[in-house]
Amino acid sequence: MQKSKIKMQNDNLKFKIKNLKFSSGFTLIEALVALSILIVGIISGFILVTKALYDVSIIQDRLTASFLAQEGIELVRQKRDSNYVQNIKSTSIVWDQGLADGDHLITTTGNPPSGIQLLPYDEDKVLQWDSSSGLYNYTTGMSTNFKRKINITHINPNEIEITVTMDWTSKGMKFELVVEDFLYNWLNF
Repeated sequence: MQKSKIKMQNDNLKFKIKNLKFSSGFTLIEALVALSILIVGIISGFILVTKALYDVSIIQDRLTASFLAQEGIELVRQKRDSNYVQNIKSTSIVWDQGLADGDHLITTTGNPPSGIQLLPYDEDKVLQWDSSSGLYNYTTGMSTNFKRKINITHINPNEIEITVTMDWTSKGMKFELVVEDFLYNWLNF
């Protein structure tokens, strides 16, 4: 009886050792699952980086368009302020001289810029980047994909509304940005 107990214990020990060997390593299914998770993580990271690099030029164009829209408003404001200065110098110029209702292009004149010029709106006219001066204009430089329309509307004799619309194409998609502001004849208040 003692021999059979010893043999039984030896058999149990062999069984435990065999089970221990099988449970200590990865099975093929576990290895495939781990590999799949790793591949999904790597591909997700690659897609994220690719999308971010794709969006950089779109974001850059959007930022440039917002600066050009703000510049359009500032140029109209400068035109109004130039009228004030000329009026103070005893010239009979009204505050909104040269700021007629309608759609316009606006550009600076001279190099360095010394004046503001409102031009009739031309929907085919794009802004050009002059790398030597670092300015956008309509006459010299490399053509860009930005179009700027300045709309001036007189609300009353002492107030005008300025709406700047920027249109551009980036990565085959069309974008539009609209900015508006109001200018007042503050000398009359």
